[in-house]
Amino acid sequence: MKNIFLITILSISSLFAGSDRFIDFAKVTYSEPIYEYVNSRSHRQECKEVRYKVKNDNYYDNYDDRYYSSNYNDGLGVDTLIGTAAGAIIGSQIGKGNGRVAAQIVGGLLGAKVAHEVRNNYKPEHNYNRNNRAEYRYETRTECYDKPKRHKRKMITAYKNYFNYKGVEHYKVTNRPLRKVKITHRIDF
Repeated sequence: MKNIFLITILSISSLFAGSDRFIDFAKVTYSEPIYEYVNSRSHRQECKEVRYKVKNDNYYDNYDDRYYSSNYNDGLGVDTLIGTAAGAIIGSQIGKGNGRVAAQIVGGLLGAKVAHEVRNNYKPEHNYNRNNRAEYRYETRTECYDKPKRHKRKMITAYKNYFNYKGVEHYKVTNRPLRKVKITHRIDF
């Protein structure tokens, strides 16, 4: 009977046993910044003038440039008609029935295209220097590029907040300086 009574008293007292918490504040005596070196990058544009050796466009008499020259001929010429006829004749030798007609049409179109391209892309190769013009000339161009630059700078990453509590100096690290520090006590019984 005594054992049961003792066990009951112990279990009831353990239900009421626990802990007690209270909060106190301590005044910060000083805050010290914590520094860290951070690498950062930036880009700076640099330009310089470069001299290039280029082929002289006016060196050849019949120089054709289909985008910039007025000598480009996109019209229908005798050479295009001859190319069409030759392509149709060669195409008629291929296939039977409707295939022959299709081969004649394709052959005529290809012949016209070949004749047209030959006419507009022909550039005579002269080995003489007319009017004392040079075959090559020099051009100066400005070239710009981005040059990366690294910076190492000192940054504040946190603060050590020093305070005295019960005669002992402590510190707490935070993101910003504090005026007072919250201290939580817990007493277990």
